[in-house]
Amino acid sequence: MFLDQRNLVRLALFFFLVFLFTGLLLLLTMPRCGIIPSIPWQFKYAFPRCSMESCFNFSRCDSSPELLVYSYNSPQPIKPTPTYLHNFPSSLWHTSDPQKACLFFYYSDSQANKEAWIKPELSSILPFWNNGLNHVIITFADKWSDSNPPQHSIGMASILGTLLQTTTYRPEFDISIPLPRLNLGAPPRLTSLEPFERKYFLTFKGRRYFSGQGEFRSSVAFKGMHNGVDVIVVTTCKQGTNDKILRQQPWRGAECNKDQTLFESYDYVELLNSTFGLAPAGRSPASYRMLEVLSAGTIPILIGDNYVRPFNTLIQWQDCLLQFPISEIHRILPTLRALPRGDVEARQKYCRQVFDKFLKDDNTLVNSIIQSLKDRFMGTLSNFATQHTK
Repeated sequence: MFLDQRNLVRLALFFFLVFLFTGLLLLLTMPRCGIIPSIPWQFKYAFPRCSMESCFNFSRCDSSPELLVYSYNSPQPIKPTPTYLHNFPSSLWHTSDPQKACLFFYYSDSQANKEAWIKPELSSILPFWNNGLNHVIITFADKWSDSNPPQHSIGMASILGTLLQTTTYRPEFDISIPLPRLNLGAPPRLTSLEPFERKYFLTFKGRRYFSGQGEFRSSVAFKGMHNGVDVIVVTTCKQGTNDKILRQQPWRGAECNKDQTLFESYDYVELLNSTFGLAPAGRSPASYRMLEVLSAGTIPILIGDNYVRPFNTLIQWQDCLLQFPISEIHRILPTLRALPRGDVEARQKYCRQVFDKFLKDDNTLVNSIIQSLKDRFMGTLSNFATQHTK
């Protein structure tokens, strides 16, 4: 039996609607490029698409033999933590004349922002904004939304920050920088020890979290690495957000007293006498432990997802540290114990070189920032020719 033209049209329309509905259903239910929605730092920020070719005015940088930077404000952080940029306004790269500036720095998580409690449209407060051309937004915030302007409003500005993520990072335009050390670092006696002369194999002492990005620090996989012999992983529940959660859900603190007793039985500096040191993500993908571990001549083991490692145009991080996704914490100890002795020794040697050359103190860190900013020119400006070896 043959279908007439009207029935054929109806049948074709029916199959088209079925196809359309199926496609929409798949689109709504399929995983988005492997993104795990429960991990906040994997959410996609809506930063404008930019590169040095499309969002930078090179001619502003022609008139000086050195990279000159005009700062709108002082680098006074919101948090009561140190910052290695506090001396930048007195450096040779700073200029008080905006007409001479190649770059414009804006410290978005400054004390002034906190006091006014504003997240402004930048064009309203920065007189030389020009839609962000040649501007650099500097932030040490845990999350972009903590103290920074709306993502869409940054125009052609680049980001110099500790929170850059691989899914939103704009290579050779944005620059990842490390969090500063909270502690003064390791005593010199530790830095000279070879990897297999050390008291411990792997260590960590720090906070664990009941929510947010660092919640995995409370997991059995993380805490279970502790064996009390050559692997020491001790945590404390004492943290502001945890305290609020415990008031509502006291059962979550069932092991806190036990953890605290263990935590207090180990000295932080003594635990740096280790071949490897954990530097897990906490309230952001970056970790304060990273520089502290490196300062002791210890090899960092990063745990985190989607993290852009600092100064990645200057440092070949794969020759120094190891990094594990949060879902693969169970692989850490077997992998480290299987590393050949020569590989561990080579990693420690390169880590020491990296720390001394790029990270060891405030002046060195500022130099590394300037070098990274110059690297973005890729040799286009002869007056800013880069001279460094990896």
